[in-house]
Amino acid sequence: MKLNVLTLALAATAFGAIAANAQTTVIEERRDPSVTVESQTPTTSTTVKERGGLLGTESKSTTTTTGAGVTGDCTNKTVHKEGLTGEKTVSKTNCD
Repeated sequence: MKLNVLTLALAATAFGAIAANAQTTVIEERRDPSVTVESQTPTTSTTVKERGGLLGTESKSTTTTTGAGVTGDCTNKTVHKEGLTGEKTVSKTNCD
């Protein structure tokens, strides 16, 4: 009788140990990928050179750059004039 009770207690202990191992839980944490912000518009530059005036003595160079600046939505326009009276450079930047 003591042997049956001892065997039953040993079987219950072994079954409890197996059942305890089967209750292992794995918690997996997933995060969203980091956000990368890139400039939507690339920087473009256009230069136009003109000659005019009396016998072609005056020249005008206009450079327009779009997409400049930190946010990428700025336009820079530079006009350089040369002539008999001297030379002059004017620059204008417009950021929306």
